[in-house]
Amino acid sequence: MIRYRWITNPVTVFIFSLAAIGTSLWLYIHSYLQVSDAFNDFVRKRNLDPSPLLQTETWVMILIVSILVALIVIGVVVIFIYYQKVIQLYRMQQNFINGFTHELKTPIASLRLFLDTFSKHKLDEESQKKYLNYMIRDTERLSDNVNQILNLARIEDKKYEPVWETGTIKTFIQQWLDKTSYWREDADVFIKECEEGPFIVKYDVNLIPLVFMNLVNNALIHNNSSRPKVEITLKKQGKMILVSFKDNGIGITRAEEKKVFRKFYQVRKAGKGSGIGLYLVQTVMKFHKGHVKLYSEGVGTGTTFILSFPSADIEDGQDR
Repeated sequence: MIRYRWITNPVTVFIFSLAAIGTSLWLYIHSYLQVSDAFNDFVRKRNLDPSPLLQTETWVMILIVSILVALIVIGVVVIFIYYQKVIQLYRMQQNFINGFTHELKTPIASLRLFLDTFSKHKLDEESQKKYLNYMIRDTERLSDNVNQILNLARIEDKKYEPVWETGTIKTFIQQWLDKTSYWREDADVFIKECEEGPFIVKYDVNLIPLVFMNLVNNALIHNNSSRPKVEITLKKQGKMILVSFKDNGIGITRAEEKKVFRKFYQVRKAGKGSGIGLYLVQTVMKFHKGHVKLYSEGVGTGTTFILSFPSADIEDGQDR
């Protein structure tokens, strides 16, 4: 039974449909011309005066039928393309559900383990503090994952209420690095020495941390090195402030440079992550009237993501 499944495959049905329509059109035109020729022979044999309109009507009819068939073919093609996109979207959503479930399951399993340890063993104060720090780290990770989904949905529905601040983005990044801790044991994330500021920008205090988090997580997920590393640099270019996140990960091919910002897209079907991280980064940067782009020399060379923020007036900014 399995060997005959190709018959019901959408591509097979689509090809057979086009072939059937084309064959029907050819048979109709062929039979119509035969009838027309037979009618003309009858007129000549009877020495009748054929109306010039008959020939005109013949080709007008053929033209109308051809247009109608062409419209049918176009409709079939559009339906087929739409169907393929729906199938692709369904698969991407399934990948997102699987990836996001994994992102939630890992910290939940970790929390359960620590809670079981607390309930079954009597721990000294130092061990308690250590395990409590681990639990705080996991709750931060859970909170970040949930917040990015909620905020993305609000932005797409145009229901998000921003909390704007104007200040030095370098100081904000450093404060965020000091506060965020759940990857410190596994990676090095730091601000590299860069040109002097001030780097004054207007940013939303809830959305921008999600951008930083996703860029760092992306560097950790797509990384085969013994110690993942992310270098953050800042510089001013005209009226824009550029914040670069350079990692030592697996890199990316040119064919996938634009695809990675699509919703639910995963690089080379890695099966890691939720598939919405970089889409959220692009969405948030557009919300800030900025943009994001990436640069990579290819597989194995790492990736650099460059965030571009409009520079704010210095007199309007407050150093944080």
